[in-house]
Amino acid sequence: MRVTVLGAGWQGIACAYDLLRNPQIEVLLVDRDPAAVNNARRRLLSDRLEVGTVDCTDAASLSSVLTDSMVAVSALPYRLNLGIARGAVDTGTSMVDMGGNIETVLDELRLAPAARQAEVLLVPDCGLAPGLANVLVADAVSVLDEVEQVAIRVGGLPARRIPPWDYRLVFSIEGLLNEYTGSAAVLRDWNRAEVAVLEEIEEIEFPPPVGRCQAAFTSGGSSTLPWSYAGRIRNLDYKTVRYPGHYDKLRVLQALGLFEDEPLSVGPVRLAPLKLAKSLLARAFTHPEVPDVVVLRITSQGKKDGRRVVLTHELIDHQDEQTGLTAMMRTTAFPVSIVAQMVAGGAIREKGAFPPERVVPPQLLMAELERRDIRVERRLQPLPDSPPPDANVV
Repeated sequence: MRVTVLGAGWQGIACAYDLLRNPQIEVLLVDRDPAAVNNARRRLLSDRLEVGTVDCTDAASLSSVLTDSMVAVSALPYRLNLGIARGAVDTGTSMVDMGGNIETVLDELRLAPAARQAEVLLVPDCGLAPGLANVLVADAVSVLDEVEQVAIRVGGLPARRIPPWDYRLVFSIEGLLNEYTGSAAVLRDWNRAEVAVLEEIEEIEFPPPVGRCQAAFTSGGSSTLPWSYAGRIRNLDYKTVRYPGHYDKLRVLQALGLFEDEPLSVGPVRLAPLKLAKSLLARAFTHPEVPDVVVLRITSQGKKDGRRVVLTHELIDHQDEQTGLTAMMRTTAFPVSIVAQMVAGGAIREKGAFPPERVVPPQLLMAELERRDIRVERRLQPLPDSPPPDANVV
């Protein structure tokens, strides 16, 4: 069976790598950049890999690479995903993507009637967060009888601090700055609400070597969860984890207006501050010599069997020095690849368009990640005013 991967950047290469470990899958990997395509061919070296130079914004070109594929994976910038989803429906191809922008995702989900008629499945937002985090929240909802509060804390960090920003770029600068602009969707008292990004900075501690960090609201990470669980989870929010001090610097840039998209006149030139920020920060955040680490902690408080408990999902992953895949590539691209394989192999049979929390089996996803040495630790513990449950590990 053939899977088409659109985009030969970091995540596209990692996704193709994982797909090719399944001997039943042939991969077509395309990108409009010939250099990216050639780099992917050199890195992946498989007789089940075909590559091509294709502009996926051209409908005819997109149709030609989607036809005869069971599933398409979009590892392209989020702004292209709606057009790709439409092309997938037109060619009778199921599709998953890495998402990251809630407006685009909601537009994709509105294609559900057309996708059902075409007998295909669209599952946007299947990366780390959004993606894996959504599925782990679905797991918590299935375990707990009542869910009072869900706190999702996720971040990609350099394995050591790098002054002055203490950060390294682990995915596209466009996707990163999308997180730092707009607002964040949350649940407050059972209802969906919006909060300002880069606000409500909190302290959070992870095991060494990560240690003490901070987390703040960013956009996109909560994905469709506030829509899926309004009325079922009382309070839910998502914050991105960074080393202490990083957010203070970002908030200075925000206050200066550097994250604004409205062009300003600078002498004879009209320039959007955000465009300048992307260029400057991409340069400042690029440190390929420093390995990365990904941290995830989701704490879900509620009741089970009449007792107040907390269910914790925790993951810490490091860069794979043998393959050269960063922790962010592994924890973002591998879940996408796994979901694509679930769709292609029939483990997910729904047709239409659904967010991952609605259709991806949590236990199966966690088991498949563990086969790739990515372990999600899952702990159910009593809260202080409750008697202990029968087991503290589930």
